[in-house]
Amino acid sequence: MNALAVDLTERLRSVYEFSCGLMDMMGGAASQMVQIHASLDDVGTCGKDGMCCVAGYVAYKGAWDKFNWRWMMTLQQLNLPFLHTAKYLNEFPLVNRSGPLTDDDICVILAPFIEAVKGTLLQDGGFPICVITECDAYENLTPEQKKYIRPPEEHSFEMAVGLTCFCLQNALNLSDRVAVQMDEAVNAPRLYARYEALKRENDAMRGRLTALCFCDDQGHPPVQAADMLANVVLKTWKRVSENGEGSRPFRELTMNEGTPRMRLLHYDADRLSAFANKRMAARNRMDLLL
Repeated sequence: MNALAVDLTERLRSVYEFSCGLMDMMGGAASQMVQIHASLDDVGTCGKDGMCCVAGYVAYKGAWDKFNWRWMMTLQQLNLPFLHTAKYLNEFPLVNRSGPLTDDDICVILAPFIEAVKGTLLQDGGFPICVITECDAYENLTPEQKKYIRPPEEHSFEMAVGLTCFCLQNALNLSDRVAVQMDEAVNAPRLYARYEALKRENDAMRGRLTALCFCDDQGHPPVQAADMLANVVLKTWKRVSENGEGSRPFRELTMNEGTPRMRLLHYDADRLSAFANKRMAARNRMDLLL
């Protein structure tokens, strides 16, 4: 084993320990109650993409522990320090490559990482989640409706946090609490303010949310997986759906043995306007999250 491989192994081991430790630490004094973790990434801008999206995975802590180990082994085998999906796809030396990557190309390049997600998070009951808010849909709201809907990137974040609270909820785990990790971003202060508002204004979410952490994806593999899903959504967001429709990479990252797992909220003009009207009719804006 050469010196580079030894150095990489040591680095990946430290990243693995940090990542698992971060999830443990986010439980704080109530660590025995925090069983569910969500790792999210935001993608898309109004100026460039016409939408703002938040995507990622929600799973129990045990599934994340398995995922972290599998992801580290995948990085070690590929001699990579971390995965940044856009850069990795753009720089991958694909034989006979000409023109843009096809869906099949993306699946081939990302296959080891796709299998890491499928063999841990999806297999062990986790959910991929995605919230897309179209920018034109927000601009077309009336001034009154905009009092009940935040701008696209904040709205997508709010709704994604709401999904993390309830997509794994059932009669046997009503007391399970949720911690959220998200890729660091320049808009972190505004998103944290929305997180605090969710807890302050909604009783159900106040009882389930425990902590939010913005972190560098290079040091936290779960956020690297969220980045991978977000990248795939960005490429084909106009044709994705909760029942598994969309590109082949999207299906690979959101289905378990042919069964769709995605929890998707896509707010086009009609859906966002209807949702604003429902919130207007509610006594409290946060009484109606989903």
